Amino acid sequence: MEVQEFDEKAHPAVRILDDLVRIQSVNPHYGEDARGERDVADYIEARMRKAGLKVTRQPVAEGRDNIIAELRVGKPESALLFEAHMDTVSIGSMDDALTPIYRDGKMYGRGACDTKGALAGMIHMMERCAAHPERLNADLVFCASVDEEYAYQGLRAFMSLDMPLTGAVVGEPTELGIVVEHKGCSRFSIRTFGVAAHSSVPHEGINAIYAMMDVVRHVREKVEPVLAQTSSALCGNPTIVVSTVSGGSQINIVPEACEIRIDRRIVPGESPERVLAEFERELRASLPGVRLSVEPLLLDPALHTPHDAAVVHTARRIAESLGLSPVLRGVSYGSNASKLQAWKGIPSIVYGPGSIAQAHSAQEWVPVAEVAQAAEFYYRLACGYKIEQEESARR
Repeated sequence: MEVQEFDEKAHPAVRILDDLVRIQSVNPHYGEDARGERDVADYIEARMRKAGLKVTRQPVAEGRDNIIAELRVGKPESALLFEAHMDTVSIGSMDDALTPIYRDGKMYGRGACDTKGALAGMIHMMERCAAHPERLNADLVFCASVDEEYAYQGLRAFMSLDMPLTGAVVGEPTELGIVVEHKGCSRFSIRTFGVAAHSSVPHEGINAIYAMMDVVRHVREKVEPVLAQTSSALCGNPTIVVSTVSGGSQINIVPEACEIRIDRRIVPGESPERVLAEFERELRASLPGVRLSVEPLLLDPALHTPHDAAVVHTARRIAESLGLSPVLRGVSYGSNASKLQAWKGIPSIVYGPGSIAQAHSAQEWVPVAEVAQAAEFYYRLACGYKIEQEESARR
C-alpha cells in the first residue's frame, strides 16, 4: 500500500483533523508521558475565538479544561449541543502515532477514529455556522470535553453548568450511522476473605481463592445463562466478564484474600445500580457460607433515546438528504450521550466517522471521505434543527 502526500485541497475538516492528530492528547491516566488535553484545548480555543464565538475555558482538573463555544441566535427554546472528547488512549505500539499517514483513502494516527475525526467535523461546523448565523433555527453549544476515556470528569463538569438544552449530538465512531441506543456498564470488584495459615497445615486456614472459585462458578453457571436469554432489539445481549483476578501473598501461605473485577454490560431498560444490587443479593443467597464484599467501580447508564425526539427526526431527514443511512442503530460500547440523557434528560444521538473496530487499535484509522461527510451532516443538522412550538410547550 502506497503512502500518499497530504492533499492541500482536502476538505477543511480533514485539514483540521490533520492538525489534531499531530497534537498528543493522551489521557493522563494512561502513562507518565501522557500530555493530556491542554494543547488540543489551546488549538480549539484559538479557532473558536477567531470565528467570533463566545468561548469559555472550563477548568476540570489541573491543566485540563473543557472548551465551550456558544453561538446564540435568539433561539434558546431550540438549543442544541454538539459534544466530542479531546483525550485519546495511550499510543501503545502504534507506529508514527502522531504523524497523520494517508493510505488508500484512510488517515492513520492515534485518535483519528476515536474521536478526533468527529471533533474536527464539529469544529468546522461551528466555524461555518458562525459565518452564517442567519441560517440557524437553534442556539448552538459546542463542548470539547476532557477525560472521556477514563472517568467522564469533563462531561460531569459541563453538566454542572445546567445549560438549557433540547438535544445533543455526541461525536464517536459510528460509521455514519445514527445511534440512539447503546450499552452501559456496571463494573465492580468482589473480595473473598479467608484465614491465613502455613501451607504445610492448610486445614488450619480458609483458602480465599477456593472461595472465589465458587463466586466465579456462580457467574458462569447461573448468571451467564440468564443473560444469554435476555436481549435488546438494537443492542443485543447484556454480558458479564470476569476481567481480573488477584490473590494470595506468597507460595507457602494459605491465601486470606482474593479479588476479582467484573465488567457487566447493561442494555437499555436495565439500571446499573439495580443490576449491581441484584447481583450481590443473588450471590450472597447462593453462597451463604462465603465471606465476601462487593464494591462498585463504575456505574454507567445505557442510552435509550426516544425515536421520535426532534434531534432523531432531524438527523434521519438530514442523513437521507445526503444519501446516507437514516436507519436507527444500537451499539455495544458506551459514550457521553447516555449521561446527557440519563442525568439531564437531554435526547441524544451518537454520530461520527470511522468504526469502533479501529478505535484504540495499533492501526487506528478513519476513512477520509467519512470525515468530510460527518462535517456536512453536522452542519446541515445544526441548520435544520428546531423545536416546534407545541413540542417546546410540552417540555
